[in-house]
Amino acid sequence: MSKLEYTHEVGGIPTDAVSVIFDDAGHKYGIKRSDNDAIVVSDGYEMIHVGVGQYEYEFNDPEYDLTYDYSINVEYPASTFNYVAGQLTGSTLATDGGSLVTVEEGDAYFSFRLFADPWEDADDLDKQKALVMSTKAVEVLALMDFDETPQDIKDAICENAYALLDGVNSEMEFENLSMVQQGYANVRSTYNRGISMEHIESGIVSITAWRLIKPYLDVSRVIQLSRV
Repeated sequence: MSKLEYTHEVGGIPTDAVSVIFDDAGHKYGIKRSDNDAIVVSDGYEMIHVGVGQYEYEFNDPEYDLTYDYSINVEYPASTFNYVAGQLTGSTLATDGGSLVTVEEGDAYFSFRLFADPWEDADDLDKQKALVMSTKAVEVLALMDFDETPQDIKDAICENAYALLDGVNSEMEFENLSMVQQGYANVRSTYNRGISMEHIESGIVSITAWRLIKPYLDVSRVIQLSRV
């Protein structure tokens, strides 16, 4: 969900207009995508008056991370019209999806980490997706209550996002817990599944992330799992 906000001023003072309506000089659009000119809000829709001189309009993004061109027709005073045009940056997956870590914070974290290629080689949209997935994985855990998200938890989200970008698949890792033996030709590997991979069972694919998270688990709410 994105929002366009407009303040009408006269002499630098917010002042109510007679009307604020989406329209361009050609009467073709109100808000359109900058990349392909697809119309998102048609002309003729009126912006919502929310305060003295304050107007806004919310709309659903067809995709994340878009830039929009908008044009509004402001009537003030009566029968005097003025077109106001500009650009609007749409919502991002991180803000809309509820990640606890922004891409900028992730970039800062990995700027001090060795072997950060999977993160550095990813585009911003994939970084956001990985951070949102990691945030959701962390939020379902039985964590202690805290007023602000600890830095360790944010670092854990970054590390788990790194593992996802590196190709670690949480579903496949979980399925592999049941594998006792695998082989190819005369090479065979055996795994001791009596030792529980608790981070995989908990939905965290990075052991580094799990070590950062574990001190913040509320042991009174944790269900112990064991394999027999």
